Amino acid sequence: MKKTEKAYSIALASTAMILFLMFALSMASASPEQNPQTVALSDISSGTGDSSDDKLVLSELSTEGTDISTEFIQPAALKITETRITTSKSEQSDPVIYGGKVAWTDSSNEKSDVYLYDLSTKKQTKITNSGHAFFSTMYGNKILWQDWSDSENGRVYIQDLSTNKKTLITTLSDAFDSASIYGDKIVFTTWGALLMYDLSTKKLTPIPTNVNAAYSDIYGNKIVYCSNFPDENDNNNIYMYDLSTSKETQITTHASGYSPAIYGNRIVWEDDRNGNYDIYMYDLSAKKETQITTNPSASRSPAIYSNRIVWEDDRNGNWDIYMYDLSTGQECHTTNKSDQYDPEIYSDRIVWTDIRNGNPDIYIGFVSNVSQPKPPVASFSASPTSGNLPLKVQFSDKSTGSPTSWKWNFGDGKTSTLKSPVHTYNKAGKYTISLMVKNAAGSNTKTIKNYITVNAVPTKPVAAFSVKPASGKVPLKVQFTDKSTGSPTSWKWSFGDGKYSTVKNPAHTYTKAGKYTVSLTVKNAKGSNTKTMAGYITVSKK
Repeated sequence: MKKTEKAYSIALASTAMILFLMFALSMASASPEQNPQTVALSDISSGTGDSSDDKLVLSELSTEGTDISTEFIQPAALKITETRITTSKSEQSDPVIYGGKVAWTDSSNEKSDVYLYDLSTKKQTKITNSGHAFFSTMYGNKILWQDWSDSENGRVYIQDLSTNKKTLITTLSDAFDSASIYGDKIVFTTWGALLMYDLSTKKLTPIPTNVNAAYSDIYGNKIVYCSNFPDENDNNNIYMYDLSTSKETQITTHASGYSPAIYGNRIVWEDDRNGNYDIYMYDLSAKKETQITTNPSASRSPAIYSNRIVWEDDRNGNWDIYMYDLSTGQECHTTNKSDQYDPEIYSDRIVWTDIRNGNPDIYIGFVSNVSQPKPPVASFSASPTSGNLPLKVQFSDKSTGSPTSWKWNFGDGKTSTLKSPVHTYNKAGKYTISLMVKNAAGSNTKTIKNYITVNAVPTKPVAAFSVKPASGKVPLKVQFTDKSTGSPTSWKWSFGDGKYSTVKNPAHTYTKAGKYTVSLTVKNAKGSNTKTMAGYITVSKK
């Protein structure tokens, strides 16, 4: 059953009954006669539990798998790479994760046991064999679970995974509804009582609360829980108990909070004050409440690690796992059409229960950043860039940034959407070329003016020229200008004074008075032509 859907229907118990149950809890090891408050735990690692340690509420794990899919979530620069951990036909539920280890409960044929999966070795281990074990939690090398092989008394066990030493912590007359570990401290709630077991002192202590507690979690010296056994108005609120000050603080007042979790100074919970379940967060240092989800769907079962909050959400018509990063404001989620629920998070790893394969399996998702796509930058080349009619030009895309579409404008009214098109020009002239490229992030255009020059088909040239001045006194400097048509490729001038030039537009100085006949011969591949102007230049004496 999903953690966030547990019924709040346990019969109301009196305060006296709660206190009785607290102190009636019997501590036991292998021998039932052992003093319940002095159970030997010499085979348990004590742990230190400083502020750098991390806690995670527990669950269960199962068989290996190789199903991997990657989802890209837009617009957030995050992706979740999913891996199926369990592949057996039995029912897997309540996953928890700490570091590189995942635990869960495997249930089939009215039996249930706790399994462990090591992500680094890909090895699965069956932790329990009683057929009546469930609801585990982990911290460091410790894994804790409850066992109901005895139908009248439940036993709480803890095992050191580094030594495989199992120790009985306590016996219970009723199952606990939650358990979590931080450092040497284990907290759990049962029948409205909030209890803490200290591994270093081997003592079980009832935590004095003013409400009947349920669904507890611990980080450092702070324990969070919600009030159970609601009153006639169905009131439930979130509370925090500080072990360092022995002070209980009410976090919410809307009588609508459930399933709290804590990391550092941040508390998250599900809250139906708006008529549907949303995820809320309270910052103890800032004393500020923040509503994380605002959509009209149901958002439930939150967990938190550092700046990341995960929860289950049915906004897409089925239950998906969502994650929100407080530091970046980015959100990502799983998108399989089946239901995913019961999320837990450790660093960049999320585990959940998933029914996409027909029966509940355990999946893990690895969260990583994805480079945001950038608009492309347009660039191109052409060959040739000039020539005679008809001119066939190969255009080549040189754009960067992975464009996915192209639009060319060839400057003659024609366009193309090919990446690297070929275009033929049928009229002489100079043509401006532009290329627009696009991808999912945007577009970019590059334009080059007069990039392509198309020449007419060459014909025999016709010589023509002008001069300035055509008359004057000695010495007379004259500028000759070619006015020929037909695209000549060579020129030969005769200035009439025995001097010549092959420059297209030469300057010549006359040093003697007289009238001079000027001629110009022009040539190209098609032939030559000469124009002569008799007595064209008149030079007079000073």
